[in-house]
Amino acid sequence: MLVFIDESYHEADDTNAKSTFSAVLIQERRYREFDMKLFDLKKHFWKVANPYDMELKGRKLLGGRALELPKNRDFVEQFITLCKEVGAVFFAVVQDGIFPLASDSKKLPNLYRSLVRRVNTFMADKYPDHQAVFFFDGIDHRTNQKIAISFNNFMYRHHWGQSSKNILPTPFFCDSEVSPGIQIADVLAYCVNQRYGGRRGYLEDIFKRFRELTYNHEDPDENFTLWGIQWVKSDESMPLSAVGKSVLIEESEVVILMEDAENKTETGSPEGPATPRVK
Repeated sequence: MLVFIDESYHEADDTNAKSTFSAVLIQERRYREFDMKLFDLKKHFWKVANPYDMELKGRKLLGGRALELPKNRDFVEQFITLCKEVGAVFFAVVQDGIFPLASDSKKLPNLYRSLVRRVNTFMADKYPDHQAVFFFDGIDHRTNQKIAISFNNFMYRHHWGQSSKNILPTPFFCDSEVSPGIQIADVLAYCVNQRYGGRRGYLEDIFKRFRELTYNHEDPDENFTLWGIQWVKSDESMPLSAVGKSVLIEESEVVILMEDAENKTETGSPEGPATPRVK
């Protein structure tokens, strides 16, 4: 399974600023088909000669004025239909504030961890004998290196990472200009970030289409739901039975939880019971 990651932010001076990281999952055997058909859509709508002549960007397609154009809305609707046709799955997690892509502490940012959890849970449920490969939008060598090191540390040293048996621990980087998977992840991240920031109108219709293609993991025994698209806390948690009894204090040290540790779960709705609903 190929997993394409991208992100979206509000402006830093926005008092209601949100950060959104998204993931688009496409089976390897369907990716070539997806790539060719998306190029066909680009040629039909935008008369491009090459796939890289038009890089899909959420801000350009779904920005306030851009989304007023019927042509843009029709194009987005059709590429979402294409994603459904090839069995693509979408995940997105949102957090209040602005967060860096890479950490100098070599610890994987929480929004990345939340995506890893959702991808691994989906793989374990639907493709238990397969592994997912993560592709990030390449930025520069230093930033890519920070992300790669923190991702690798997480996979080998954190209890969530150690238990993520359906994810390859080595991340890859690609140029979004020639990667349709990254481009779709960009549009998804922008849509979700704007929606959780309060935008509605035409954007809500697009958001609902994206949400139809997500995967929500439900554990009735634990009264627990891991929503595919959700606002998450700064320290997302899950039932102990789902992760065992080890938890990371630092990503170089694993300790044992006490028996009476507090059990915090994600229940309620994608907005979260403790999350103020977006107005």
